[in-house]
Amino acid sequence: MTEAGSAKFFVKDNGDTVVEKQGQLTDREMRIIREFIKDNYKEMYLKWREISDKGFYGA
Repeated sequence: MTEAGSAKFFVKDNGDTVVEKQGQLTDREMRIIREFIKDNYKEMYLKWREISDKGFYGA
């Protein structure tokens, strides 16, 4: 998938997402991704903090 066809999600501190662009994803795919993020956002934040030398945005 090219950058032009990519989706862009912003994850809030409560796991909700704001979608800037859907790209080439279907509504079903978007729903699945948003549900995954909501279910796993805390672990995602912790992993990002672990591998990043700057933490995560908004920390």
